[in-house]
Amino acid sequence: MFSWFNAREGLILTAIVAAFCSVGVPFADTAPAAQPNYFASPPVAGFIVLTQPVKVKIAYGETTLPAGMRLLVVSSDTSSVRVNYMGEIETIPIAAARFENSTSEPADASVAPTTAIISRQPASQPSPTPASQSQVSLQPGYDSRMQGGDITMREVQLLLSPHCTEAVDLSGAGTKIYNDVNYLMDSEQAVAALGLAHAVPSRVPLVTPGFPKNSMYYIGYDGAFEGHFNRFYLVTDVARKVVAVQLLDEHPKGKWKSAASLAAASWSTYNFVNARMRASDVMRVQAVAKRQGEVITIETQMYQRVRSKVGHNTIERYEEQENSKLFIPIPFARIILHCARAGISKT
Repeated sequence: MFSWFNAREGLILTAIVAAFCSVGVPFADTAPAAQPNYFASPPVAGFIVLTQPVKVKIAYGETTLPAGMRLLVVSSDTSSVRVNYMGEIETIPIAAARFENSTSEPADASVAPTTAIISRQPASQPSPTPASQSQVSLQPGYDSRMQGGDITMREVQLLLSPHCTEAVDLSGAGTKIYNDVNYLMDSEQAVAALGLAHAVPSRVPLVTPGFPKNSMYYIGYDGAFEGHFNRFYLVTDVARKVVAVQLLDEHPKGKWKSAASLAAASWSTYNFVNARMRASDVMRVQAVAKRQGEVITIETQMYQRVRSKVGHNTIERYEEQENSKLFIPIPFARIILHCARAGISKT
């Protein structure tokens, strides 16, 4: 009788152990299976484009964001979308915006948002901000109306408007401007990429009418560039991020033109970074703008009249005194056009 009970108990114990093993229950000293380190977050739609003007409150008062403005989305719900404008989070009514995504339409408010799975980064190692999310840094009132400077603002409009439209375009980070210099690259990185670290730079506020007011600087370097330019300028915003590049030849050699060939040279501004304009009718300025990919290049030449005696005859010709080559990425060109229009507005 005793042996029958022992055998029965042994069989029961064996069955229990087998059942535990078949369902994979771990022993106490076995480490639990690693769980994915994820958390749920509402999807970020990328960018929106305003379909109508929207007023927002900012640090120095209130401003109106124009229709057509493209803004980076931070988050959204069924009634509003929060965007990054000039480093601040602003709330826009969803009815005033169009999402830039595969359908180019906002999500249906009656449908619950899809949950996105985003990898959680440890607090000690924050996720780096993608270059595409970097934005130009401008001072309050950067696009306010200007007193004077109408000629330069109209000329920059004439040069840029055939190649792009006016907008407060905060996109475009990483666009190649010149050689290894990209739009919104840190100026120190640009200097290293260009091999200018040994040079002694000068940082000067840029006051050219039409460019964002009180928000631009240029850093000048002396040297030899592309064979004949003697100055190189990095144009930066207040955060020292590169927004444009200019090459300058202040001492052209042996270049001259006849008065007839310059008859149509009616421009005034011949250096947009240094805000230089012709001072009299003895000077002639040529200017032309070309778009190459996502960059507009403005080339200018300034000539000065020279008269000389050859026998009994007086010969008049124009000798080149300075020429420049300015590289402006499309997003920044659109901001310049916006500032130029606001700058010459009389209302």
